[in-house]
Formats: sequence, structure tokens, C-alpha cells
Amino acid sequence: MEGITFRGLVYSKFKTIADFAQVIGWTRQKATNIVNGLQEPSLDDTDKMAKALDLTLDETARFFLPKKSQV
Repeated sequence: MEGITFRGLVYSKFKTIADFAQVIGWTRQKATNIVNGLQEPSLDDTDKMAKALDLTLDETARFFLPKKSQV
């Protein structure tokens, strides 16, 4: 998934952040904060996002891990 941002991935699957938040069961504000990088997701949050985006937990977590830890 090189070259795609997490935000871009969300918008490729959902029309709005509110739609994404609704599928996961979050407030729009929480989803917005995570998608915009203002809040780091917990492992449980990452798992919920992975399921909503049809990704593995590992694929989703890579968007939030520093590059150095992905070696």
C-alpha cells in the first residue's frame, strides 16, 4: 500500500468520515481525529478500522507505526 495515505484509503471506501465512523460505531469527531493524525488509535480501534476497510490488522497498523519500526 505504498503511496496511499490512511485518509485516502478511508475516502476510497467511504463517501464521508461520518459514514466510516458510523460503520465502526464511533463519533465523527473520533474518526476525524484518527484519520487526520490528531489521535493515535488503540489496538482495538485499529482492529475495528481494519475490519471496516477489509484489511488485515497488520496492514492497518502500518499506517500508524513509525517507519523505523516497520523493518
